[in-house]
Amino acid sequence: MFDTSKPNYMKFFYDLFEWSVMEWSLKWTATEPVKDELHYDLPLKGVNEMLSKGIKVRGHNIFWGGPNVVPKWQKNMSGSQLKPLLSKHIQEMTSTFKGKFQHWDVENENLHLHFYEEKLQDPHITEWMFREVHKHDPHTQCFLNEYDVVAGGMTTQAYKDQGLQFKADGVPVAGMGIQSHLGPNFDLSVMKHRLDEVAEVGLPIWITELDIDEYDANKKAKKYADVLKLYFSHPAVHGVLFWGFSDQNHWRPNAAIANGKDVTPNAAGKKVQELLKHTWRTNETHNISHGKTVNIRAFKGSYKLLLHHNGKVIHTENFTVGNSGNSLKINISGTGSNPHVDHVIIG
Repeated sequence: MFDTSKPNYMKFFYDLFEWSVMEWSLKWTATEPVKDELHYDLPLKGVNEMLSKGIKVRGHNIFWGGPNVVPKWQKNMSGSQLKPLLSKHIQEMTSTFKGKFQHWDVENENLHLHFYEEKLQDPHITEWMFREVHKHDPHTQCFLNEYDVVAGGMTTQAYKDQGLQFKADGVPVAGMGIQSHLGPNFDLSVMKHRLDEVAEVGLPIWITELDIDEYDANKKAKKYADVLKLYFSHPAVHGVLFWGFSDQNHWRPNAAIANGKDVTPNAAGKKVQELLKHTWRTNETHNISHGKTVNIRAFKGSYKLLLHHNGKVIHTENFTVGNSGNSLKINISGTGSNPHVDHVIIG
């Protein structure tokens, strides 16, 4: 996600995306490969770079309980030795990145991976993790994050049940992350049914890891368009994140929407750009005057307002349109004797 040595890669990212997520460098194996040897400088640099560009960031992740992905130095520890280190890790992660993330993936894929449950002999350790993370960083939303929820159906009901149980137990869970590592064949109607199932939990859903493994770029373009239309139109889905975009930095290169060192969009990339930058953006221009109200119907998202007078931009303002819309009051006094020629551009 972050590599300033590849300007084409970064330019493609900044031109298209509004959120970012680090695939590896925040995971415990990366931040502490050797016990007490901490490596926060690189991810912190990347996060600060994203924030400086106005990009929002998800924290992925604090814990990941796969036997092949936990730090090797933990494997021979007893539960009593390991538990204090979980607390220490939470404190270090939340203090280092406090105020920088919108979301925390607290324990990644915990329905499938149970290293910490088994090591500590505590089936409720995930709930404890959520409470501890929220205690140390109450302003960052704590998310579950799971696979095989819409791409396959093996986990859909279990994931729904987990969300409902967390809510019933008062666990500070703010959202349901659904990975979407799709193959070339999928059924949109079945995917929608599974989304509807998880939506019954009553928590926001984020599509956290989207990629579609399809070699044919034209077929891939249609598939990305179909899946994005499903996700963007579902009322419970609040955001979608791609899990990689360039075939030079992708765990499944056939899923990439851009190719080569120049990071050139392929047919799928062009379709994604068309949808995100044009089809689903609202760009309008209106003449305004003192006391005039302009009503605009817009897609939800982040916008910039520019107020022009006599060919010059005299005011700019960033704003967001959410579920409740937005209302802006613009003061155009002092713009001269002919305020009726002022106009506003929103896009």
